[in-house]
Amino acid sequence: MYDGHTLKKALKSAERILERRIEEINALNVFPVPDGDTGINMFLTMQAATSAIEHVYTNSAAEISAKAARGALIGARGNSGVILSQILRGLAKGMEMKERFTSSDFAHALRVASDTAYKAIAQPVEGTILTVIREASEAAMKQVERGASLKQTMAAITSQARKTVKKTPELLPQLQEAGVVDAGGKGLLYVFQGMKNATATEAQESSSRTAQPVVEKAKVSVSEDSSYGFDLQFLLEGTDLPVEEMREHINGMGEAVLVVGDENMVRVHIHTHDTQAVIDYCSPKGCMKDLSIENLDEQVKRFSDIKSQAHQH
Repeated sequence: MYDGHTLKKALKSAERILERRIEEINALNVFPVPDGDTGINMFLTMQAATSAIEHVYTNSAAEISAKAARGALIGARGNSGVILSQILRGLAKGMEMKERFTSSDFAHALRVASDTAYKAIAQPVEGTILTVIREASEAAMKQVERGASLKQTMAAITSQARKTVKKTPELLPQLQEAGVVDAGGKGLLYVFQGMKNATATEAQESSSRTAQPVVEKAKVSVSEDSSYGFDLQFLLEGTDLPVEEMREHINGMGEAVLVVGDENMVRVHIHTHDTQAVIDYCSPKGCMKDLSIENLDEQVKRFSDIKSQAHQH
């Protein structure tokens, strides 16, 4: 049996690996917008999750996972970060009422995490982080059917995630064209790698000595008439927030839409040309916090310029 201490160690280990891989993941970022921030967004989201449990002194798996998920929701950044927060939310759902858990419990929680991530997105796209979490959860279920330990299950999850990431270009044309694997999927692979390391001391010690891999670089081109609009994200706090109604309405206002949370707190992320329309719709429903608006065209151009300079050197 394992407990909240195990989860805390696993999430902290995942955060450390993500921090080391920020630039590598950023360099892969072409979908849904080639703006080069997936690595930093996933790291900041995981950092928010671990910060939320740093001073929580309990061994309850349910409490640790719930607080980590809430921390991730509050601190989620970007499309990939919000999806990662939903994976952690699903894990927490799977750990509800559990002081301690088995490898079987973890595998079932990972399946809930996959379902939660898919449900958060109106039009799920394969060849992304979603495919990685789904196939990893399927691998976990197969392991526990054989009576595997958590260490064995995490090894199988990580192995499957690596295989799935490798095939993402076959599933998503934008990746094939850019010559890279999916950035969010690669980030999730590193999350699993970190969690695996925390369940095996030998693996953790050896990973710190592993040489940094050659970074894949996306071929990014920006059309002069390209117009991605703006990246808008914020938290909405209130009571009886109509999450489903909001999701349905906001889905028609842009792309890469994520409306996740509960009746008291909702995280909104959208790529849109009309940020004011989204703000005007949401602001009467609650208190808006952590508002961020970024020009996607400027981000894409900046990322493209960095890539060009790197190729010249």
